[in-house]
Amino acid sequence: MRKVLSFLTLLFFFKFSNAIANEYTFFENVDNALIEKSFSGNIFVAHGQQILHSKSFGYSNREKKIRFSENTIFDIGSITKQFLATSIMILSEQGRLSVEDELTKYFQDVPEDKKKIKLHHLLTHTAGFPANLSNHQLYDVVDYKKLPSLAFKERLLSMPGEKYQYSNIGYSLLARVVESVTNKNWEQHISETLLQPSRMTSTGYRIPNFKSEVLSINYGADQNAFQRLFSIEAKSRSVGHSLKHLYDTPGERWMEGAGGFMSTVSDMHNWYLALRSGKLLSEESWKILFTPYVKEGESSSYGYGWAITTGEKGSRLITHNGSNGYSFADFKYYPNEDLLVFVATNDIDNYPEELIKKLNVIAISKVANKSLKQDK
Repeated sequence: MRKVLSFLTLLFFFKFSNAIANEYTFFENVDNALIEKSFSGNIFVAHGQQILHSKSFGYSNREKKIRFSENTIFDIGSITKQFLATSIMILSEQGRLSVEDELTKYFQDVPEDKKKIKLHHLLTHTAGFPANLSNHQLYDVVDYKKLPSLAFKERLLSMPGEKYQYSNIGYSLLARVVESVTNKNWEQHISETLLQPSRMTSTGYRIPNFKSEVLSINYGADQNAFQRLFSIEAKSRSVGHSLKHLYDTPGERWMEGAGGFMSTVSDMHNWYLALRSGKLLSEESWKILFTPYVKEGESSSYGYGWAITTGEKGSRLITHNGSNGYSFADFKYYPNEDLLVFVATNDIDNYPEELIKKLNVIAISKVANKSLKQDK
C-alpha cells in the first residue's frame, strides 16, 4: 500500500511539475519571440495579488542604453480617461454634480447647438465634438481659461446623444468641470481621491515630480517631405519623452484630462487591485462606469472611460488603450477570471499585436485551469 501511495505521490508531483514547466515554457517562448521582434517595453500579467508574469524588454532610452525595467515611467495615453471618469463618479456620489448636468451649469456662453450636451455625453463620447481642437497639435499650449470657448467654436459632427464620436475635447472639458466643482487642479483631485488611496505614487503629470532619466523615450519612423516624395522608408528615431512639453513650458496647460498620464507597471497593478476591490466607489457606481452605453464598433461598446467587449475565449473584457502616436499602452481587465494583462511600449511601429493576443488567450486559460481563488 505504501508503495502504491509513493507511486501516486510521485505521479502527482510529476504532473504538477510538468504543468508548471509548461506554463513557464510558454511565457519563455513569448519572451523569446518579443526579443526576436526587438520589442521594447513591459508586459505584465496578474491574477489578483499573484503576479503570473512580469518582464521588461529592450531600451527605454536607446541613446543612453537605459533598459526598460519595472521602474520605468511610460505614457499610458488615453487610459488616463478612466481616472477622470472615476473622479466624476466620486463627485456624483458626494452629490456635488450629476452626470445629467448640462454644460450650461459649468460654462458661460455655451452656443445654442451645445446647450443640451450633458456630462453623460462627454463621458461616453456622444456629445458630437470632433476628436481634437482644429489647428492644434496634441501637446500645443492651450490657454486653459480659453479652452471652453475654443471647444465651443468647433462644429458638432453629430447631435448630442446621437452616436459615438471619440473626442479628447470632451474629456478636457470634464477636467475643467472637476476643477470648477472642487476648486482644485483636476490632477490634484484625482491624486487625493484615487491615486493615493490606491497606492499609486508614480502616476500623473506634475505631482509625482518625475526625474527625466526614468522617463521612457518615444520612438517613431516619421518620413520627412523628401522621403514621402520618393517613398523612402524612414528609420526609427527619438522624439523625446512624453513630458517634454511640460518641461519646455513650465506652468502652461494643454489638452489635459484626455490622455498623457505617466505611470509604471506596479501602479497599473495597484489600479487593477483597486478596481477589483470595489472600495473607491459604491457597487452601483462601478456598474454605471462599466455599463455599455453606446456601440463604438462591431463588437465593442463604451461606458464611462472604458470600452466593454467580449475578449479572448469569450471572456468579458473591460479595457482601454492609449497612444500618442509613438508610445502605446493597453490595459485589459477580465473581471470573471480576475485577470489583468497590461502591455506598454515606447515604439508603436514595432508592437507585436498578434503575439500579445496569444498572451491574453494563454493567460486566461492558465487562470481557468488553476481555478485559483484570490483574497480581495
